[in-house]
Amino acid sequence: MNDNENFLWEESLENIVSDPKDFEQAANSLCEHALNDAKAQLHPLLRNVELERLEKRSEFIQAFKQALEERIAHKLAIWQPGIQAVFQFEESWMDSRRSWDGSVHLLVKVPGLSNRLKTLGRKLDRNLVNCLRQMGWSRFQKRRSILEIQQVTPNEVRHATGYGAMFCAAHNVPVKVWPQGKKRSG
Repeated sequence: MNDNENFLWEESLENIVSDPKDFEQAANSLCEHALNDAKAQLHPLLRNVELERLEKRSEFIQAFKQALEERIAHKLAIWQPGIQAVFQFEESWMDSRRSWDGSVHLLVKVPGLSNRLKTLGRKLDRNLVNCLRQMGWSRFQKRRSILEIQQVTPNEVRHATGYGAMFCAAHNVPVKVWPQGKKRSG
C-alpha cells in the first residue's frame, strides 16, 4: 500500500473515532437489530418471550451470535471502505457451537495493519458490552469485553503467517461473514 492509500485508510477512520455518541448509537443499533434477526428465526409464539427465557434456548443464542457477527462486520465495512473481507473465528478448535461464551472474534482482511482499526474495535467493544448489559442479559453482566478484532493482510493469508495461518488450519477455519457469498475462503 502506498502512502496516499494509507493516508486515506487512516483518514476515513479519523472521522469515525471522534464522537463517542456515534459508537453508543451504533452499538445500540447493532444489538437491537441482531436481537430482532434472532427472534425472527424463532417460532412465532416464542418471539415475544422475555430475553431471560430466550437466552436459555441454544437456537436463539446461535442466531443472535451469527446476526451480531454479520452486523458488526457490515458496520465495520461501512465505516472503513478499505476493508476487503471480515471473517468470524472461534478461539479454539474445542469451542462448541452449542455453548457461546458471549465473545465475538473477527478477522478483518485489510490492505495494511492499522492502529486506528484497533481503536475502533476497542470503542465499539466497550459500547456493545454496555448495550448488552442494559438489555439485561445475565451472561454479559460481568463481562468487560466481548469483541475481538484481529487484522490480517492479503500477504499474511497468501504466506500463511500471523493470523493468515488460520486459513490453513485443520479445525475452525475462519468463516466469511462479509461480504456475503462464498462462506469458507481466504
